[in-house]
Amino acid sequence: MRVQRVRVPDLDRVSYTVIDDGGLPVEAADAYLGHLTATGRSPYTVEAYAHDLRDFFEWTGQRDADFRCLGLEDLAEFFVWLQRPRPVRQPGVYQLPGAPPAVGNTTLVRKRAALAGLYRFHARRDETVPALLGELTGPRSMGRYVPMLAHTRRHGPGRMLTVPSVSPRQRRRHPR
Repeated sequence: MRVQRVRVPDLDRVSYTVIDDGGLPVEAADAYLGHLTATGRSPYTVEAYAHDLRDFFEWTGQRDADFRCLGLEDLAEFFVWLQRPRPVRQPGVYQLPGAPPAVGNTTLVRKRAALAGLYRFHARRDETVPALLGELTGPRSMGRYVPMLAHTRRHGPGRMLTVPSVSPRQRRRHPR
């Protein structure tokens, strides 16, 4: 799989898409990345999300899984898989314990945001797609908007749901 730069003639902008091994765009990623471009997201954000989604769809391809059928446990395994170096991400290759993670926590948080956006986008378009990570972003991402019947949720509108293996901690960088 690879990321391909695309010129959008109607918007006179640059976008990105994920191309599978057969040379065709991955439809789910293409629709989401096109939406990000159309809503005015930065081309750098769209490019970073395209690389994140390439990793995700590469992982689902190795497992012969449809992204619509995954659960939170599967996504936790994906984030563990991401922390392996690229050559060790192939099926049947094992990593020795104690090896340092190949991806930092800040990158994992960005990849989590890309997946959350992908799931939220497709959950709005198709009721068979679970929101998964899109539901776990908490009140900060919702802004002032509180959805109707939010008070009926099991955890309440103000509580933030977290899954430790899916939400890595970030270190704050101090200015030099």
